[in-house]
Amino acid sequence: MNKILALDFDGVICDGMAEYFHSSRLTYESIWKNPVNNLDHSREIFNYLRPTIETGWEMPLIFRAIEMEKNKQFLFSNWQNIVKNILKKDNITKEKIAKELDLVRQNQINNNIEQWLGLHNFYDDIVEAIKAIIYKNYKIFIITTKEGIFAKKILASQNIDTDKITFWGKEQKRKKYDSIRVILDQEKVKPTDICFIEDRLEALEGVRQQPDLAGIRLFLASWGYNTPDIRASVTPESGITLLSLTDFTKGDMVNLFS
Repeated sequence: MNKILALDFDGVICDGMAEYFHSSRLTYESIWKNPVNNLDHSREIFNYLRPTIETGWEMPLIFRAIEMEKNKQFLFSNWQNIVKNILKKDNITKEKIAKELDLVRQNQINNNIEQWLGLHNFYDDIVEAIKAIIYKNYKIFIITTKEGIFAKKILASQNIDTDKITFWGKEQKRKKYDSIRVILDQEKVKPTDICFIEDRLEALEGVRQQPDLAGIRLFLASWGYNTPDIRASVTPESGITLLSLTDFTKGDMVNLFS
C-alpha cells in the first residue's frame, strides 16, 4: 500500500513532559551551575510554556527565563525574543545547550534506562493504533526534533516493531517540510498519499506554504502541546484539519486519506 503516515513524536505519540522537565532541569543545572529549588513552581511554568517550544534545546532555557521574568504570560508571548536575549546575555550557543541535553539523556540511558523510559507516557490507545497501522502495511515515518535514536528506544519499549518505522530526528538537520519532500522523492508517491500529523501548528503551516507540497494532508493533533486558541484557529479554510485522539486511534485510517 503506497499510503504514508508521517507523524511527529512528542505531543502526538508520546507525552514526555516528565522527561522534558527532568532532563532540561539537569541540563540547566549543569550549564548554569545553579540548582532549581522550587520544583513545583518551575514545573507549572515549564508545562505552561511547552507549546511555545520549537526544538528541545530551548527547554533548559525555561529555568533561566524564570529567574529573569516572573510573569508567565509575558514569557509565553515573547518566548523567541527571550531565547535570543538569554543566548546573547549568557554568551552561550544553542549547539552547546543541545549537546549537553543529549549527553544528559544518554547518561540516563546508560545508567538507568528503565527509570528514563518510565518518564515517558503514551497517549491513550496510541501504542495499539501504531501496531495496527504497521499491520495494515501503511508506511510510517516519524519526523521529530529530538534525536531519532531516543524516539526509537522509547517506542521499542512498547514492543513495537521499530524496524518497520523510519525515524528521522534532529540529526537529519532539515525542516520537516524538507523531510516530506524526501519522502515524496524516495517513495515515488503523490502528495495526496501522505498524511502528516503534528501538534505544532507552525510546522503544519510550514508545509502548507510550500507550493510543491500542495495536496499533503495536514492534521493538527488536538491532544498535543498546543492551546485552545491555537486549536480554535484551525478552520476548513486553513487547509489543516483538527484531529481528535479518538478519531486517530479508533477511526478508519482510510478516512484520513479521503
